[in-house]
Amino acid sequence: MLRRLLPSAFLLALLASGCKKENIDLPTPLPTSTPLLRISHMVDGQPLSQDTLAYTNEAGTPYSVTRLEYYLSELVLLGTGNTANDTLHGPWYVNADGTMDFGLNRLHTGTYSGATLLLGLPPALNTTGALPNTMANLNMAWPDPMGGGYHFIKFEGHFISAGTSSGYAMHIGTDTFLPHCTLPEAFNITSTGGKLLLTFNLNEVFRTPNTYDLATGNYSMGNMGLMTQLQENCADAFTIAYQP
Repeated sequence: MLRRLLPSAFLLALLASGCKKENIDLPTPLPTSTPLLRISHMVDGQPLSQDTLAYTNEAGTPYSVTRLEYYLSELVLLGTGNTANDTLHGPWYVNADGTMDFGLNRLHTGTYSGATLLLGLPPALNTTGALPNTMANLNMAWPDPMGGGYHFIKFEGHFISAGTSSGYAMHIGTDTFLPHCTLPEAFNITSTGGKLLLTFNLNEVFRTPNTYDLATGNYSMGNMGLMTQLQENCADAFTIAYQP
């Protein structure tokens, strides 16, 4: 009887071993003492929920978000008083479907009047092959015939115009259209740990200084006029705060 049971037990052990999730698939948690850059996405105070026509932009157009990927870099904390400016270079690849926390090497305590950052990559990194050949970076490549380098942002979804649902893809690339963002909120960093909190208000991409109309500008890639509007609108799309 024991002999007949042994093959079945052995088979069950093999199956259990084959179903075990490999540790390599699990994200490595950051130490609690590591300073963090934390990104959140909002639409005029509402947390982003993807794949739903829940939002209305400045032109009065209902829209959804199905893809949001972008780079952030050159985050400059603007010191005031006895606090010096502090530059955190990045770059950070952000995907609204992925992890929103990024470990920082350090934070300097002090008083800051605000910050600036690039929504995209500085020219030295915005050349084809300058970033590691990860799948994310390869998918963000900007076509070589259009100047090469990388997409700064891919903001895609659907919208309703005249009762019809259509797709949109707001893409920005090339050094000429790199958004320089200003974050005027003052904050104090009280410890070398804690979190820098960046909030991206997606409705600002449609708002000022240009009312961006998806009905006439649903595909921006390669369109200098549309990419200029998006570059200018993104300049005030982020806010910053510090959390101990």
